[in-house]
Amino acid sequence: MKYIREAAVVLAMGVAAAALGQTTHTESTTKHTGAGPNTKSKMETVTGMVKSYDAGKKIVVTGPNDKDYSFDLDDAVTTDPGVAVGQKATVKYTKDTAGNKAVSISGVKGGAMGSMDHSAHAASAAAPTMHSESTTKHTGPGPNTKVKTETVIGTVKTYEAGKKITVTGPKSKDYSFDLDETVTMSGSAVNAGDRVKVTYTKGDNGEKAVSIAPYTAKKVKVKKAA
Repeated sequence: MKYIREAAVVLAMGVAAAALGQTTHTESTTKHTGAGPNTKSKMETVTGMVKSYDAGKKIVVTGPNDKDYSFDLDDAVTTDPGVAVGQKATVKYTKDTAGNKAVSISGVKGGAMGSMDHSAHAASAAAPTMHSESTTKHTGPGPNTKVKTETVIGTVKTYEAGKKITVTGPKSKDYSFDLDETVTMSGSAVNAGDRVKVTYTKGDNGEKAVSIAPYTAKKVKVKKAA
């Protein structure tokens, strides 16, 4: 019972922290002596962003300080069906004295996963990332102008309202944008782990603007065979 209570406390702390946009990593060893045989159980819990996930084989989660934690899934695994790359999850790994191992994976409510259904997770996992830069010149009536535009579609790595947002785009490259200029927000509040489209513009007169909007991959229509 002591082990169960400690495990519940550690897991609850990890989930609560993740709901606040934090990542956590804990390791504990619980020894049981008394009635019955002496036992020792090791537990490791990580809450972070799912970097890669191969059902039944392996999951990699990015935790605190951007460190990756890998877990083989060829043992007893309990998995939330909504777990997907780019979403927050809590992985709990246990190993007892006899060498028995178990892994449980659950989605984190309050992050990007809480209210999404499985089809939405699949779309998010398959959604592409993108980065583009362009320069638009205008000549003709009125003054000549030049506007530079940078667009990134990816996963929010960090977000500090009114200050800065960092988005992980293609090839896991991070793109950061200061938010002390004019910012336009579309949709609900931004959280780490959300998929977004960030558009940054700068005119030749020095004016800057940033827009942040939720991004959902377009559904691909599948034609039924005749």
